[in-house]
Amino acid sequence: MTSPLKKPQDWRIAFYVYPTAFQNPGGGEVQLLKTKEYLEKEGIAVKLFDPWKDRLKDFDILHTFGSVKDCLPMMEAASKAGIKNVLSTICWYSWKSSLFTYPDLQSKALSSLRYAVKVFAPFVSSKRKRMMGISDLLLPNSQSEAAQLKRFFCIPESKIFVVPNAVDESFAQASPNAFEEKYGFKNFILCVGRIEPRKNQLGMVRALKGITQTVLFIGDCVSHYQGYYDQCRKEASSNIHFLGGLPHGSDLLRSAYGACNTFLLASWLETPGLAALEAGLAGAKIVITQEGAAREYFSNDALYVDPKNLKDIKDKTLAAFSQTANPKLKNRLRANYLWKQTALKTIEAYQRALNA
Repeated sequence: MTSPLKKPQDWRIAFYVYPTAFQNPGGGEVQLLKTKEYLEKEGIAVKLFDPWKDRLKDFDILHTFGSVKDCLPMMEAASKAGIKNVLSTICWYSWKSSLFTYPDLQSKALSSLRYAVKVFAPFVSSKRKRMMGISDLLLPNSQSEAAQLKRFFCIPESKIFVVPNAVDESFAQASPNAFEEKYGFKNFILCVGRIEPRKNQLGMVRALKGITQTVLFIGDCVSHYQGYYDQCRKEASSNIHFLGGLPHGSDLLRSAYGACNTFLLASWLETPGLAALEAGLAGAKIVITQEGAAREYFSNDALYVDPKNLKDIKDKTLAAFSQTANPKLKNRLRANYLWKQTALKTIEAYQRALNA
């Protein structure tokens, strides 16, 4: 059993995630890698857990990213070994996401049923509830996500410690030059994210096709949603372009944020959307979904859209496009949501878990 008297520099932290996570990496995977990077800058040793070689008994904490049921057996093994379990939940539940993020009726029905169970019978057992139950501490990204954990999974306040998502300070110096030189686009509307129904690119295409402004989508298609991606391209008008994915943290992606006029993320949910944080720090105007935790981060310095209302998406995106950029958002993000601050909060969470 780990002694809570260990100094942080002597902790042994293992990061764990479900097996297929990095086959289609997104915001959760960026959160994992950036948390590791900035914890190490604070002198905390972090190991990406390798189930083929590593042994749980060699660590003090197993930190799991994402409430994905595939992680439950390893978390149970850690608990039996006396290792502390910390879970970054990265989750959000709503009837809209249940209905609109799945293409077929059977999946919609099952997702809606699971949501109804959470609302009306939160005491019912599930693998996800067991994951949260055996965790020594849960790390949601927002107060609203924390409220959902208490409401839908009966988690006590004492087991919850909010650690906000964050952005790399380098985005504040984003220059448009590299992107403009490579692609030739200036003063455009930008959306960055994996191409999949949850991100609602098809809704954004339908809302913005035919407008005079250029619309760019950056992101790779999730492997099992090729049909969705094909439909997006089929319905896109000549002002809409799909550029494929760019590596996270690359100079070209950073430059794309610096070059855009307005950043749009009309997803079915966001907690709050790392790409939107990056774009906001780069100085873009933000139009983002009202579903999820975005308001806690962007407050009154963004416009919020209903992802099922195409007119709302169009009108607010065009309104943002015509506005003058407001430096308040960039300044607040830099003051409150950098990875260094998240790392320090995570260290505080580890200390709490070890003392539990």
